[in-house]
Amino acid sequence: MTAERTPGSDPGRAHDRPPEHLPRLDADGKPVDEARDASGSAEGPGAGRMPGPSPLPPVLLAVTGAALTVWQLAELLRAVPAQGQALPMTGLVLAAAVALGGFSMARVLQLLRLAAAHRRRRLHGEETAEAPRPLADAHSLHAIWVVGVGGSISLMGLLGVWSLLDGRPSGLEPGWPLLLIGAAVALVAHLAAQRTTACWEGPARGF
Repeated sequence: MTAERTPGSDPGRAHDRPPEHLPRLDADGKPVDEARDASGSAEGPGAGRMPGPSPLPPVLLAVTGAALTVWQLAELLRAVPAQGQALPMTGLVLAAAVALGGFSMARVLQLLRLAAAHRRRRLHGEETAEAPRPLADAHSLHAIWVVGVGGSISLMGLLGVWSLLDGRPSGLEPGWPLLLIGAAVALVAHLAAQRTTACWEGPARGF
């Protein structure tokens, strides 16, 4: 008696079938494609992170400061001081301060604006992208540098006041404008850094 065979049950053809493709699984047991769909597009380690501010304004400010410094130096080389007087150095000090601290000062203000916008969105209940730690901490380093530049300006102003009182011209007279400008720059950078930290850490904190 011959056994009946159903269509497609030929044992001789079973070995000719290609093995079924098994999906690759991730650590949670999900297929790789589904895991990507659930967590968003996998574009790299920076996917879903908050982008930083544009470097163009700080770079332009630093380049402007460098150009002003070169111009001031050229003016000083062409100038001939009167007898008993010194070459005016106030413009050169301020131009050099912009060249050295302009980038960091602009960056501090940019990061303050970014952190404040991030805080406002959180207060309104909106979902915000995660800020990478280097971005959330960058304002501290830039603020320290700006405070140092402001302190240097104030030191030049203090030397100008000393020269004015001593009667020996140094080119930094009267000195008090540099003293006030340096103190203002350092104070603004310090307060901006504090406010930026408060915005990143939570809505409950202020200055």
